[in-house]
Amino acid sequence: MAAFSVFWTAVALRLSASPFDLGQKGIALFAFVGAGGAAVTPIFGRAGDRGFTRTATILCHLVLIAALGLAAWAGAAKAGAWLPLILMGVSAVLLDFGVTGDQTLGRRAVNLLQPKARRINGLFVGIFFIGGAIGSLLAGIAWTWGGWNAVCAVGALFGVVALVVDWTE
Repeated sequence: MAAFSVFWTAVALRLSASPFDLGQKGIALFAFVGAGGAAVTPIFGRAGDRGFTRTATILCHLVLIAALGLAAWAGAAKAGAWLPLILMGVSAVLLDFGVTGDQTLGRRAVNLLQPKARRINGLFVGIFFIGGAIGSLLAGIAWTWGGWNAVCAVGALFGVVALVVDWTE
């Protein structure tokens, strides 16, 4: 969630600058397109039900890292805003796929621990949103420090840390 928040906190700053030069309506349309990743929730739920939780979680984290790499590359465009804008949109959807899949699989695992203890799910969601707040905080720092590439690097770093945790389990 931190990687997701890093991206979505700073992407409006990048899209409002050259070569994109999007206004409020353009940025809102971009966000609408980027929300398409939520459609994967049932797919990841079924993957978990079939015993592919670890594999699917690793895939989610790899997709998240790739999405931020694509976003950094698309955001580095100096001219010709259409192709970079499309690639930025693809990166937003891929990022949403990765984060939504990770959250779906994580929530499924938490609910299977003790289905009657709903407080565990609440704690999981609360921690997820603390991660989101940390990502938003770091987005501003990264943007000030190194611009869009720093924002994408911070987001990708969260994905790498999650991937390392996956591999060491």
